[in-house]
Amino acid sequence: MSVQDILRKSEVNADGTPKKKGFFARLASGFLLLMVILMGLGNWADTKQLLTEAYQAFITNFTHQIENNRVASLDIGNYLQFAQKSVGIPQVIKASNLDPTIEYRYYKDPKYLLTLINKDQRIVGIVLHSLQQNNSIISEFTPMVPFTDNLLKVNSIADITLDSNLFFYDYQNISYYLQSKELGPQGMFLNLLAGFTEYEQVQPNAFSMLNELEHATLDGNSADVSALTQKLATYPANFYAISEIPPEYIADSLLTKHEFKAYF
Repeated sequence: MSVQDILRKSEVNADGTPKKKGFFARLASGFLLLMVILMGLGNWADTKQLLTEAYQAFITNFTHQIENNRVASLDIGNYLQFAQKSVGIPQVIKASNLDPTIEYRYYKDPKYLLTLINKDQRIVGIVLHSLQQNNSIISEFTPMVPFTDNLLKVNSIADITLDSNLFFYDYQNISYYLQSKELGPQGMFLNLLAGFTEYEQVQPNAFSMLNELEHATLDGNSADVSALTQKLATYPANFYAISEIPPEYIADSLLTKHEFKAYF
């Protein structure tokens, strides 16, 4: 018997004639009906949340639609509170070694590592790494690089940063190489960077080439430096960055291999 049947039965006499209700009886009946409605709404809210989570899990396992939409919703100049509506609260926050008023906010997802660079509650830099996936159902996460027609893990560093002669590298704390170029008016004069790191996947021969680049740089051998950077730029980029601050901050924001393992 439903709650509605119980309520209707309590409103009639034994001979079937309507029963007159007192004030408190009417109040109790109304209160009970309100509770039934509120319980129904609560169950619907829970059901809706479960359905939404199930849908998002399905989409995530078979497409990159949610991840692409989440990243595409972020722009340089966004206020931090607005950006957090899309990406939530970071797992890790670090102060910049170059400027303590700038902070790096790290968001780890199975498909990517996102870094938002924040200054005065405003996003001044965005770094996106595509991470290695062990999923036979779906291809790797290859997001579009902003202001280009290139894709991460598909196009090379040189493809993304055409005519760039500004580079950064390391092979001790973390093996990485990146190049930077300034975009023109169509890119609002922001800095576009692309490179590779060894967070979850080591590039073949990258460590030895970075070691050689270090020695060539210290020796002032410009010919060897040029040759080595051209080779390193042929590697597929597994991260890109957009920023309105100098590219040194992007290099500074990269986690060491020990930090990456410890945090995530």
